Amino acid sequence: MTWDIELGKKISMIILVMMMILIAVKFKKIEKTNLFFFAGYILLSLNDFFFYFYNQFTTLHTEKIYNVCILIVFSLYLMYYYKLLYMPILRKLQLVILALFVVNILGMSLLEKSFFQYLSFNIFYINILLLIFSIILFLYQTFNSDKIFEIKNYLPFWISVGALIFYVGIIPIFFFRKTVENNIYFFILFLLNLINNGIIFFGLYWNKPDKVKQI
Repeated sequence: MTWDIELGKKISMIILVMMMILIAVKFKKIEKTNLFFFAGYILLSLNDFFFYFYNQFTTLHTEKIYNVCILIVFSLYLMYYYKLLYMPILRKLQLVILALFVVNILGMSLLEKSFFQYLSFNIFYINILLLIFSIILFLYQTFNSDKIFEIKNYLPFWISVGALIFYVGIIPIFFFRKTVENNIYFFILFLLNLINNGIIFFGLYWNKPDKVKQI
């Protein structure tokens, strides 16, 4: 069976629109801390949405803008986990991760002459690893707190599970992108996006902020 790449992209765009509508509907029930994540999520979604249609009408390279967008998104995600962490040692570790993020950007911008011209997979891999470590710190904190008893209604947990599955899955796909057939590459990417968005969807649906739960 041959995967219809274009159909997959269109479905992904529809899912992104539906997710943004859901976020808007659920906005009042989204705690302020989670806004860091959703700011990054919406920025990335709008970026994907814009460039999907932009590439339909032009062949101009857009990697430069996409690169900058990715950096902003990852900075928001890493700040999100810094805000979520309250254990002193974990917050310090997250500060180290944030510092490494900045060093990574500065270092790669000096080492790679084409850093702002093309999508840098080297910096992308490192940022993904930093984000994965951040998620692991958060999950460690969560499973060692009272939040474990209300995990179903704890939105950051579902956000983290979705992100962990997506980014762990995306590393080998990107690494072997030149050797894997396009059909397989885009199909797996589609599945990862679908799983990630599906988990966030249920997280938003089940989400019960502390103020609501105390009533």
